[in-house]
Amino acid sequence: METISFLKEEKFLMEETLRRMVKEEKRGCFQELDKSKLVVIYGLRGTGKTTLLAQKYFDDGMEKNKRLAIHGEHLSIAGYKIKDLIGSLKYVNSDGYLFIDEITKLDNWAEELKVLSDIYPNLRIIVTGSSAVDLQNARRTLARRAFFINLKPLTFNEFLKIKYKKSIPQFDPFSKDPLTNALKVELDAREKLEDIEKVMNEYKRMNLPYLIDNSPSTLLDVLERIIYEDIGKSSSFSEEILDKFKPLLRLLALSEKTSYDNLSRDIGVGKGTVIKMLDLLIKANVIKTIYPYAIGKGTIRKEPKYLFTSPTIREVLLSFLGEKERMIGLTREDLFAMHIDELFYLKTGPDYIWKDALFEIGGRGKTSEQFGFVEEKKRKYIIHDGLEVTGNEIIKLPFYIFLTYFK
Repeated sequence: METISFLKEEKFLMEETLRRMVKEEKRGCFQELDKSKLVVIYGLRGTGKTTLLAQKYFDDGMEKNKRLAIHGEHLSIAGYKIKDLIGSLKYVNSDGYLFIDEITKLDNWAEELKVLSDIYPNLRIIVTGSSAVDLQNARRTLARRAFFINLKPLTFNEFLKIKYKKSIPQFDPFSKDPLTNALKVELDAREKLEDIEKVMNEYKRMNLPYLIDNSPSTLLDVLERIIYEDIGKSSSFSEEILDKFKPLLRLLALSEKTSYDNLSRDIGVGKGTVIKMLDLLIKANVIKTIYPYAIGKGTIRKEPKYLFTSPTIREVLLSFLGEKERMIGLTREDLFAMHIDELFYLKTGPDYIWKDALFEIGGRGKTSEQFGFVEEKKRKYIIHDGLEVTGNEIIKLPFYIFLTYFK
């Protein structure tokens, strides 16, 4: 019965906490929260996972007596585990929604959550946690049971809705007439956005929701927690190896493409350790892998490019190193790739291939000379920092138009 008392008190405390987290505008993935009876929300720290949970908790269609929220740390401090809820939930909430924030504060949470879900088949469970590494490691345990939502940084459309309460039409690079499509988006954007360059500069800095109200420099603290809390807890690395993650991130920030051998030499660890470190940074949603485009088995053997999942991460790291000039070009690559999963880089010619289109990334003065090496009859785009749409066979497309594709 002590557990029941805890749950009743926790319900009151968490409602007060979540009420302060609710925001008016919802992320595009909000509708996905009902895709399964067990949903796991993961992603880079600062992407708004708890806010998403709070919005669902106070959703208009939610019955008050059919919802219960628990904080994983509160459960742990009280000396309970998820398995201790099994006998008590039937008295509190067995056929509504159970929300657990910061579930990674609990040991063996994935195994116990699986049992809890089996015992209460009518209970819908939504969990979040700061450690994307731990949450992704749970995939094998919760395979075929849970729906995983990777909460990425804000899309440009989401940023416009949250910061400016505005929206512009979607550009589709794969439409029948992309040039006409782009010109229509350009016209609408110029009518609705007073200073497009200002808005884009803000988006580059504020694509993580919490950065709308905080300085980008706070990302250094976020990276510190990812290294020593998330990766430290989920790996067997010593403190000495954990200390190597900072120089590794700085090297990655200086160039999007480098070899394992060079990284191994520069940070002073074995090649195998470097590969494991990179894998953990990928699981933590700090960096993403871009493989070279090739036909056949050779693709996966090549060492990939590593881009940052948010251009703000690279910007903060390079600002710390005093490399502001190099930052401009490299963060363009992150901005372009941040929402694209099936992207490959090209060793010659333009920078990237995505589906049936080729992309060159650069400043507003970027020319089409890189496409002179291309024989494939694919759509060709130059994505640039400027404001105007130009071209015909090769379309020069501003970032602010290209990014509207991602809802």
